[in-house]
Amino acid sequence: MVLLVLAISSKRAVPRLSVAAYTTAATVQTALEAISRSNAHLNLFASHIAQNNIEAHSNTPCDGPLKGWPVAIKANIATSEQPTSCASRALQDYVSPYQSTAVEALARAGAVVVGKTNMDEFGMGSTNEYSIYGAARNPREPNTNSTNKQQYRHSPGGSSGGSAAAVAAGMCRVALGSDTGGSIRVPAAWCGVVGFKPSYGCISRHGLVAYASSLDAIGVLARTVDDVRTAFQAMSVPDSRDMTCMSERLRTRINVLSRSRKWINYISKDSSTHALPLTGIRVGIPHEFWVEELSQAALDSWRSGADKLAMLGCEIVPVSLPHIPDSLPAYYTLAFAESSSNLARFDGIRYGTRSSERPSTEKANASLKYANTRSEGLGKEVQRRILLGTYVMTASASEQYHVLSQKIRRIVQQEFNAVFALPNALLPHSTESIILTNRPSGVDALLFPTTTDTAPLLGSADLNPVSSYVSDIMTVPANLAGIPAISVPVGADGAGMPLGLQLVTQYGDDSLLLRIASHLQSHC
Repeated sequence: MVLLVLAISSKRAVPRLSVAAYTTAATVQTALEAISRSNAHLNLFASHIAQNNIEAHSNTPCDGPLKGWPVAIKANIATSEQPTSCASRALQDYVSPYQSTAVEALARAGAVVVGKTNMDEFGMGSTNEYSIYGAARNPREPNTNSTNKQQYRHSPGGSSGGSAAAVAAGMCRVALGSDTGGSIRVPAAWCGVVGFKPSYGCISRHGLVAYASSLDAIGVLARTVDDVRTAFQAMSVPDSRDMTCMSERLRTRINVLSRSRKWINYISKDSSTHALPLTGIRVGIPHEFWVEELSQAALDSWRSGADKLAMLGCEIVPVSLPHIPDSLPAYYTLAFAESSSNLARFDGIRYGTRSSERPSTEKANASLKYANTRSEGLGKEVQRRILLGTYVMTASASEQYHVLSQKIRRIVQQEFNAVFALPNALLPHSTESIILTNRPSGVDALLFPTTTDTAPLLGSADLNPVSSYVSDIMTVPANLAGIPAISVPVGADGAGMPLGLQLVTQYGDDSLLLRIASHLQSHC
């Protein structure tokens, strides 16, 4: 109960970001002008279309919900006109022969792809510094309106830092990113924008270059939750090309479950009621996220956010997820193991950059060519993660590390299922077990900080790589469980750097998550 009282009673002020940051909608022309004006010192785009070539990229349907929206695509999501480099020397000039399903869906909805954004190589990083293009820079630098890149000292976050910063800098209206352990939500929090990771399988991963296939998700970054929702709805469709994408049958099952909650849906549909907009919704505050690394600014934003939700009608209650502290090591063990397997294909033989070094002797075999190609083509952080992943999959270490991490993952999933009122649609008989008349004891959403602090200075990851791993402590549980999560900008610290609050809901409950997030953003 101590946490509950602290969460909703604090009156400490949290500085707000400019309202203009949420209301200005970029057009293709203004987006390209912003790229031309600022990309040289912010380094957010790896490639982009020319301003004099807009017409060639605007062949879109007249009635699409995203008609004329400029969108940016992370460099690990396939497009057929610009390189899908993953910010790696191994794929530096690689142009995909096909479009990803997500990009196809955006194009059908009327969006215009203005460019591919900078990122950590193959999505492996938390600060957007492990890139062949150099570090991306955070445009939210306090009291800076300079064209000197040295004035922009803070990281935009990784690995989708280029996408988040491009939205913050007005270089696009919506950007796509990928989220394996927080790679959308952390940059969103540090750049002061909205970052949404949907339920695993909502958006097809066809065309996403895999890092850790059981954890990866394509998600959306924008200035407002409403823009995120519009883009998400355009992309959230079944896709037979991705075996992990939700089927139509599962989507129907999820809709039946979500609409059966009388404690939420009946109140919202009753036009005669004068209830607050979020009346009937119960939000949990998990005390395990009150970690030692949590800064005072992040703690204040958490208290303020809980207070805002209470004023909007939510019931705020304490909850416990005992195995959250174990999720970070489990996540990295699983992610590294899967990356070791997924990145084995980048050998320079079928596609990508191949080493030009010749074997020193005639006896040298092809394995030396492979080794040279991978040593030259993959950066130090990628090599580190591949080596660690290969080790944890060896016969001597698999039982101790990989198998144990899978067990922890299952426990984390079970603990999330236990605290949510809505049953998990993936579980047997979940549709039949829903209580239609009386409200279950669980919560509808959870609230906690997106990051432990504001954006760090560039260069910190090189000084201590392990510290950059720890920065994901607040975000990786949602990936382990496959549940939707969103980071909403809630203001800034005393120095003016943005902060984000994270909301998560049950698997498949993406619509409720976006509804709560929209109200939270409008009141922060």
